[in-house]
Amino acid sequence: MKKYIIGVGVLLASLGWSVAQTTPTSMPLNQAVQLALQNNKGIKLADSRTQAAEARLQETKDRSLPTANASLAYSRYSLTGPFSFGKGDDGKALFGIPAGAFNATMGGATISKEVFGGFAEKSAEKSAELLAKASHLDAQRNRSELVYTVTDAYYNIVKLARSVGVIEQNIRQFEEKERDAQNLQKEGVVTANEVLKIQLQKNNLNLSRLQVEKARQTALYNFNLLIGLPENQQIAVDTVLANPAAVTESLGSFLDRAVQARPEVQANALRVQSSQEMLRNTKSGMYPHLGVSLGYNYINPTARLFPEASSFISAWNVGAGISYNIGSIYNMKGKLHSAQTAIDQANLQGQQQTDQIRSEVVTAFNNYQLALEQQNVIRTAVGQAQENYRLTESRFRNGLVGSTDLLEANSFLLQAQLNVINATVDAQLAYQRLLKATGSNL
Repeated sequence: MKKYIIGVGVLLASLGWSVAQTTPTSMPLNQAVQLALQNNKGIKLADSRTQAAEARLQETKDRSLPTANASLAYSRYSLTGPFSFGKGDDGKALFGIPAGAFNATMGGATISKEVFGGFAEKSAEKSAELLAKASHLDAQRNRSELVYTVTDAYYNIVKLARSVGVIEQNIRQFEEKERDAQNLQKEGVVTANEVLKIQLQKNNLNLSRLQVEKARQTALYNFNLLIGLPENQQIAVDTVLANPAAVTESLGSFLDRAVQARPEVQANALRVQSSQEMLRNTKSGMYPHLGVSLGYNYINPTARLFPEASSFISAWNVGAGISYNIGSIYNMKGKLHSAQTAIDQANLQGQQQTDQIRSEVVTAFNNYQLALEQQNVIRTAVGQAQENYRLTESRFRNGLVGSTDLLEANSFLLQAQLNVINATVDAQLAYQRLLKATGSNL
């Protein structure tokens, strides 16, 4: 008995776990956007480009630091004659090496720094810093694009889900119509052909439902990939369709905001400044370069690691040097022209980009206004289609019209109901496109 109870308990627990696994996870739009920003591979790739730009900036900073190097070498020498260096008060050599073979250890350390290089270090570092900031703005632009892509995909699923619901409601209504028509056929009010037309329309609706349902499943699969969820994760979207927020601002204010807020505009302005710094860096080759150094040298002509006094030579040295590339007087024209051309190209690209953004804002603004106006027209059409269907159905029940008129009235009503869904979704997406065009959808 005890084993039986345990077995039943395990079975119920496994069934409960299975139900929990198949229960779709509720996924509001804002949560889907956050998941996409965290998991999307395109965003991770953009972040890696930003990290690469920051690494190049650090490399530039590292090159401006003083250079230091040290060396230590061991050699064995064979002298053909004695060697002496200097004389003391007693006339003896201060330092001497007898003829024969000897060991020698030599080492040195040097620290050097370019004090002035025609502003090359400063301009190179500034250029890399500006490019790193531009890379951050590029990543922000990618995030803005992703937010809209997720929103578009989300509302596409909502549209498909709502469409399935409308079609299923019409199928249930046609099942009732089929029963009513069969009853009217028995009474001799309608013919068998009229009943067949209703059945055919019901089958067509079933086919449409299957097609839309498969499209919804495909959209959900792609949506999971987009936001970084497992492919088989079941999610449930919020199918409540609310009207977008009313926009009271003028087109001019949207245009001004877009030109100031779009990350592409800001990133291009930084690239123009970076190109200007690179021109300055190129001109640095036309200036003299000044550097300083500090070094230490050590020579020990014995096998001992720590030699006796006066048996080794060590010296400190401090130096300064100036150099000038005379060739820069005549061989810099091509480099300077290339650097100036890069500035001109960046400026032209910025102007072209601004024109594209302004065109995008105007298009998004007008499409949004059109979507709102279409909603009003379509809502009126729904009321008219509902009234037309009500009157036609009443006439059909009384045998005044055939099933063809009833099916036509139902087709008008179904299309009007689907148009309402499409118009509401299109208005939401038009509003989101307007936000993206002005750089304010993040």
